[in-house]
Amino acid sequence: MRGAFTAGVLDFFLEKNMKFPYVIGVSAGANNGANFVAEQHERSKRIFIKHSQDKRYMGLNRVIKEKSYISMNFLFHDLPYEIDPFDFNTFASSETEFKVVVTECKTGMPKYLSHKDYDPEFFIKKVLRASSSLPLLCPPVYINGKCYLDGGIADSIPIRKAIADGYKNNILILTRDKSYRKKPSKLQRVLKFKYRKYPNLIEIIQRRHIRYNEKLKYIEKLQNENQVFVFRPEEEINIQVLENDPDEMLELYQRGYQIATERFANLKHWLKDINIKTANL
Repeated sequence: MRGAFTAGVLDFFLEKNMKFPYVIGVSAGANNGANFVAEQHERSKRIFIKHSQDKRYMGLNRVIKEKSYISMNFLFHDLPYEIDPFDFNTFASSETEFKVVVTECKTGMPKYLSHKDYDPEFFIKKVLRASSSLPLLCPPVYINGKCYLDGGIADSIPIRKAIADGYKNNILILTRDKSYRKKPSKLQRVLKFKYRKYPNLIEIIQRRHIRYNEKLKYIEKLQNENQVFVFRPEEEINIQVLENDPDEMLELYQRGYQIATERFANLKHWLKDINIKTANL
């Protein structure tokens, strides 16, 4: 639910008609990214604040009906097709290359799947769903016979992938304040039992906090070298992963939008410094 902050930043970008040649996202960030590439202003906001109040969204009743605490059928079928239609045509025709991170259960390694390689409806139904399938709370997703879970397990902040794909300078939207450092999961015993068939996945989960914190140091290095521009909350966000209080979500969305507004001039200066044309801004 911290993704509501990202939604605020991206809606500001849409209002400024900002487009990028490359977007990569993970889990909730991937869903936000899809709405951004589809140019659907405030769709993410409605999902976090309005649609999350629907009794079909998540809860123990979903576990009984779908074996998933979060209703993936609601998120990736009811919402995009009936309740708040997703613009598949704009998404598919976008010149932006949009990649989503998923974690392969067998290897424990990240996979980076591009929307240009899939039918748009399949991408939303399967790839986005896989990237958002939180361990323990959601069942894995099978794509071409392979088992996948939430992309954040293997690569929570895929900045190295963006650079490897040829994008030296990047704008990052993080949902944790600068002081945050990840701690080991308190559920490691449960996770180890649940995914005992996937030892590589368990190993990755056990070391996730180490890799995550190393990535934060790497980002600081890139900032010092003027290679990244980072949007992040200025203060700690005291919102749980499964928070769905609409007032809390709205406040977090507004924080993202406000920070984007306040730092927009700095962003334009940074783009100018790295020789990116800003005529459309």
